[in-house]
Amino acid sequence: MPSRVAFAAILVAVVLWGLAPVATRYLVLNADPLGVLGIRFALCSLAYLPVLPWLRLGTAEWHRRSWWLLAACGIVGVVGYNVPMTLGIRDVHAGFAGILLSTEPLWIALLSVVVLKHRLTAPLAWGLAVAFAGVVTLSVGNGLAVSASMFGGAALVLLGAFMWGAYSVAVGPLVRRYGALRVSAVTMWIGTVPLLVICAPGMLSTSLDATGWLVLFLYGLGPNLVGMLLWNFGLSRVPGPRAGLLLNLYPVVSVAGGVTLLDEPLTLTTLLGGLIVLVGLLLSQLRSGSGAASEEPAKPARPPATR
Repeated sequence: MPSRVAFAAILVAVVLWGLAPVATRYLVLNADPLGVLGIRFALCSLAYLPVLPWLRLGTAEWHRRSWWLLAACGIVGVVGYNVPMTLGIRDVHAGFAGILLSTEPLWIALLSVVVLKHRLTAPLAWGLAVAFAGVVTLSVGNGLAVSASMFGGAALVLLGAFMWGAYSVAVGPLVRRYGALRVSAVTMWIGTVPLLVICAPGMLSTSLDATGWLVLFLYGLGPNLVGMLLWNFGLSRVPGPRAGLLLNLYPVVSVAGGVTLLDEPLTLTTLLGGLIVLVGLLLSQLRSGSGAASEEPAKPARPPATR
């Protein structure tokens, strides 16, 4: 059975990420979206500098092939996820962005089957189906204002969700080999370099009040630093599809945060959708006759350097 500590780490990461659309929407409505994004990741990258001496980056254990995968994970996880999500959330409510981002478990499950040859158990498949039904219910109950800009924003947020699914599948072998802290730091630094190039003009013109700067600081250290560490730690001990199921809590947290902090609408249908999502999560944790082994790859997933 996967470690309870690992599940708890993933759960805390998901709660932090569920609040991220709330913080992002607050910030992008008050400042340049890319400028805020660049400052946030600059803070995160600086926060990792104290661990640099313990990473042993120049040693032989960091294989050349692993560096290619680390670079891909850094670009996909930092730039590929955050840029479209930040730009898209200008045109959708925080709660609806959370709903769209909760498609991440579907991308993780599908990519795990295709790339890592995972086999989905019946409870996990049912859990995905029921949780997705809850996501649809949340969407219907969230009072969407249909417009061209909303569709464009939704498409960008969905692209970010796919990118995070790809990152989660690719980073698993790396965190099992090198550890969550080392991989989190390296991928953060690699991904932040091109991000700062993209965001530099907006960073120079960003202006926020005291509350905005506090939100930006907490957002950077919460979801991006602590959340990334906890997620990578959890992925080193929990199969990707099962870990991804917990991402279905994303819209529940986002809708609650949007209602509480941004005065976004709340309906009975929204509450029902959140309940269905929770039922789906419970179903996914049931054990099938074949046991948890069926969630693992048919063949051990090794880092690229050992193939």
